[in-house]
Amino acid sequence: MNKLMLFICLALFSLSAAASCTDLKARIDKQLKAKGVKSYSLDIVLVENLDAALAASAKAAKESASPTAKPGKVVGTCEGGTKRIIYRRH
Repeated sequence: MNKLMLFICLALFSLSAAASCTDLKARIDKQLKAKGVKSYSLDIVLVENLDAALAASAKAAKESASPTAKPGKVVGTCEGGTKRIIYRRH
């Protein structure tokens, strides 16, 4: 019985932790749309992969034909600081 309760608690904790980044991303998305921002992306990345994701974003912005393309920047932190949300304008 104790193992079952532990499993249920861990499952609920992991679900709430997984939802926190998607909830934050949805709130940021809603705010950007309310401000009239168009043609952007929001990506959730692990902190370990942050430098690579930002470098790839900067490279994509440099190679883009769009004059509004910008390198990505961190606009949110979630899941206890283990993940970041990156905003990139296309």
